[in-house]
Amino acid sequence: MNQKPNHPINLAQADALLKRWRSRHNTPEKMAAAHRKVLLERVCQSMAFENQPVSMDRLKTLTATPNNEVS
Repeated sequence: MNQKPNHPINLAQADALLKRWRSRHNTPEKMAAAHRKVLLERVCQSMAFENQPVSMDRLKTLTATPNNEVS
């Protein structure tokens, strides 16, 4: 829902969007996946705000877990 400045919020539309989102994210696994999907983007935005920009590719490399860990 794109809210324009100085325009009232359509509560019925907002409620419908929220109910639709909740119906698609009705398990903890789906909630976690939704958060993971936007997490790296938010970290990149935050780091850019702090004047320490990092590319999305670099951040993915830094946060990747190795598949074959050596014991």
